Amino acid sequence: MKIPDYLTEIRHAVETVVSEIYREQNVLTETRAELAALTATTDEGYRRAEFLAMNPDLDDEGLGTAIHWDTYFGVDKDRYYKKAEYDEIVQRLAARQFSVAALSGSLLQYGKQGISLHYGKKRTGCPDGRIVYGIPLSEVIWQARNQALHWEDGSFHEPTTKCFEHLAANTDPLFGQFKDRSLAFEIIDLLGWNKAEAFFADMQLLNA
Repeated sequence: MKIPDYLTEIRHAVETVVSEIYREQNVLTETRAELAALTATTDEGYRRAEFLAMNPDLDDEGLGTAIHWDTYFGVDKDRYYKKAEYDEIVQRLAARQFSVAALSGSLLQYGKQGISLHYGKKRTGCPDGRIVYGIPLSEVIWQARNQALHWEDGSFHEPTTKCFEHLAANTDPLFGQFKDRSLAFEIIDLLGWNKAEAFFADMQLLNA
């Protein structure tokens, strides 16, 4: 099967997978930002109250006490509930870490399968595609799928090891963790596959 025909068949699946992966990431990022803002406001309120308590000459009619209780019953209460919400999301995401990695691995599998169907397991005649930090796109997809599939048993072939060691040295040291966990999400993020069309565009580069 040619890559363009294959992409037509898997379009809906790819769109669904990419959307789910990044939806959860976006929720966590937004909540973390909200919590940080509330924490900063609360800390500032308590710092002001503490300063005025230590400098009573500057405290105008109990302003320090007023700030303290306003912070406690206002922003701090909001922060308490926001942190509870944040903790709930963190726990939910932690429980779904396997799911996110599996979804990301599925996206890499879609890419690898397209290459395999078109060119065979030896990838005879497969174009490089774009170069990703010195490694052909087709090679990154192939080896990243292998890493996501085999990291638990640690049975990596030399090309997989070389690929991730190169990425660790030339992009981000976290890719050196390839023996410890699936790096499927980190790979698709590196490739910029945050939208289905980015995946399709890259796969079209491998069509010959």
